[in-house]
Amino acid sequence: MSRSTRTLREKHPELYVSDSHVDPGNRVRVVPMEVLCLGYMRTGTASMQAALHILGIPCSHSFSLYGRIRDIPTWLRAFDAKFHSLGPAFTRRDWDCLLGDYGAITDVPALAFWDDLLAAYPEAKVVLVERADVGRWHASFCAAVVAPMFSVWGNWLADHEPRFVGPLRDVHRRWVHDWMRVGSEEEMRRVARDRYREHYAAVRAAVPWERLLEYELGSGWGPLCAFLGKEVPSEGVEFPRVNETAAMQEKFSIIAWRGLRNLERKLLVMVLAPLVLGFAIWKMVYG
Repeated sequence: MSRSTRTLREKHPELYVSDSHVDPGNRVRVVPMEVLCLGYMRTGTASMQAALHILGIPCSHSFSLYGRIRDIPTWLRAFDAKFHSLGPAFTRRDWDCLLGDYGAITDVPALAFWDDLLAAYPEAKVVLVERADVGRWHASFCAAVVAPMFSVWGNWLADHEPRFVGPLRDVHRRWVHDWMRVGSEEEMRRVARDRYREHYAAVRAAVPWERLLEYELGSGWGPLCAFLGKEVPSEGVEFPRVNETAAMQEKFSIIAWRGLRNLERKLLVMVLAPLVLGFAIWKMVYG
């Protein structure tokens, strides 16, 4: 089946399954942590995740959280420890509890802990993807990340649906407030370019050159496979190009649908209760 004819369920299976993963407190590392992809959001992180999967390296991405809602309290505890000194700092064992079945990470929330992960997994190699045109990156970031983050409708749904949409909103809100250090939509748009440049400067200063690959999207399998010591996939297996904007729009629509399904009973009560009360009052007044 071609990509264009796949159903939403086939393209985004993680959004159609129950959160059936083990409790993160009982998780152990089952694959080595090989790669830390430390490019900022909207720099091909989903394409890199797909490429690493083809190379046999399961990779965590913000999309991965949709099927791992049970992990979110542990992520929140990590934010508390790192950014607010509430509780002990996370150790390698703690990170294994969250990421033990992944051999790579990219995107948030893990990206907010990039320096901790560098220290926790000194054997992991670092891949850095940067979009040279910061203006185009900023426009993409504001449209696909900032606007949904501060959506009135999305936040209303998150406030009223605590099983799925609420926890997802809460963990993303933490990297916005704690890691990017912003408190409003206007501020996030205003400082995003500076935060982007600061991040890349910090990563380059922290990572020895022999541990770092600055990968340019569009350069194919060769540089990535050579750096990771992996065989180049067989002829005909193209390097993935995930349309992140389209993928995120589809995912947001599915998230909203799931949230509304979870809200069905609550919405029914909200609608019926005033009607029942009104009818009772009418009966008392008019007999």
